[in-house]
Amino acid sequence: MVTANEALSYSLKRDQAQFIEEAECLASQAACIAANPPSDGRSISGDITRLIQEAAFLLKRATTIEAGLGAIALMNGETATTEQ
Repeated sequence: MVTANEALSYSLKRDQAQFIEEAECLASQAACIAANPPSDGRSISGDITRLIQEAAFLLKRATTIEAGLGAIALMNGETATTEQ
């Protein structure tokens, strides 16, 4: 039988792996923007808009991970209290 703690831990590991992948992609996009500043005939406002949108998604994932870690800590605390 899988406990809620185990299921949440598994889900968090997947979310953390996805977070790393998305953060690396975001960093790559930011580096590309930095390497190619606006110039005559080149606008980067669309690139920056996409970067901001992806940063917002990354923030949402980070918040979800942090909430999950907090829930696991609470479950572990309840387990420790119950076992004493």
